[in-house]
Amino acid sequence: MSDIGLYGSMYEQLRETADYIDRALVNLRNPAVADRARNELADFLGRITDTQSTDPDVRRLCVVLKQEPPGLTALAALAKTLRQRLPNTTEHQQLEQLALSIDKECASTLARAKGRR
Repeated sequence: MSDIGLYGSMYEQLRETADYIDRALVNLRNPAVADRARNELADFLGRITDTQSTDPDVRRLCVVLKQEPPGLTALAALAKTLRQRLPNTTEHQQLEQLALSIDKECASTLARAKGRR
């Protein structure tokens, strides 16, 4: 696979992850769907923070999440919390930081695909 194809694939995965998190953040504020969004987000965070996973997409996200705030450990703890209740202000800020970190990685990956890094 060419570098452009590799980075394009990575970008697509990151973009889908960022979109999912953005939709979840919006849905958490909607009382009609907040509980469902909370449970789905908890499951999603549990999957993407599973350091024992053999899924290459999950492994790639683990590498990114280890390096960016709020960090892999904080996100794994947040997944456990979301299984029990809606996020508080601090936890919501962690989710916002996650969204920003993934957006930053998207921009970096797109720049690499275009040969700018």
